[in-house]
Amino acid sequence: MSSSRIITQDFDYIKAVSLGEALESLAKDGARVFAGGTDLLNKIKTARDNPKLLVDITGIEELKGFSFSEGCLLIGAAVRLSFLEDEKVITERYPALHEAIKSLGSVQIRNMATLAGNLCNASPIADTAPPLMVYDAEVEISRLHNTRIEKRIISLKDFFTGPGQTVLQKGEMVTGVRVPEPMASSGAAFGKIARVTMDLAKVNCAVWLKREEAVVAEARIAVGGAAPVPVRVEKVEKALAGMRPSSKRISQAAALVGENLSPISDVRSTAKYRTDTASVLIRDTFFPAWKRSGGEEITDE
Repeated sequence: MSSSRIITQDFDYIKAVSLGEALESLAKDGARVFAGGTDLLNKIKTARDNPKLLVDITGIEELKGFSFSEGCLLIGAAVRLSFLEDEKVITERYPALHEAIKSLGSVQIRNMATLAGNLCNASPIADTAPPLMVYDAEVEISRLHNTRIEKRIISLKDFFTGPGQTVLQKGEMVTGVRVPEPMASSGAAFGKIARVTMDLAKVNCAVWLKREEAVVAEARIAVGGAAPVPVRVEKVEKALAGMRPSSKRISQAAALVGENLSPISDVRSTAKYRTDTASVLIRDTFFPAWKRSGGEEITDE
């Protein structure tokens, strides 16, 4: 019998003190990374996951790293969302990510959850995924080969393979997230529709724009909750590129979003609702992103 309040399963637990120890443990059958546990423990309680071993990484110092230098933001796998929420470099240079973190769950959840964990859970509606995708983020993946730690870097847009699924192989773990510094004259914003403030998103999105005078030189837009994984919506991006924005033109471009989506109907929303909402959300999120790029007020032409 499953319960959202009681853990009825038996499993082993280890608190790793080094990355090598964690990776060695993760090579064992049924091993899972434990950081904040905000998703994993719920899965265990409701019998949606049955790990044999939890590998706690919160004591590994190198995974607690946070730095911004040489045009790149580096976030370790054990860094809590609440820490990122209060960091000045996030609020000032990565406002779309800050908005996504602020919208995620409650204070209690953010005090436990990690950025890497939100990504590795691979929910199609992970709030941090769309802003990180439009900021061109990469994930650092580590594994143990013999006694040597090997690392590979992949773009976040290639990290997700399906609901709850990623490119991670047995014995691998995400050890960090890398986010390049946004270009000059660029701006980004995050938007989300949910039933109540602390609920999971029905649909979320992030818009990033590069401005050249009064024209959109480049656009990156990512949508969550309307496909098996968070996706970049290239049709909308191409329609916005080279545009002198007006309310009408933005709405027309946003309406193309359905060509890049494959939503489902379930107890939370219908597929049509998700598609229509994504279009509206992109339109509404465009305006603060444009303003942050230094663009002038948009007219209704």
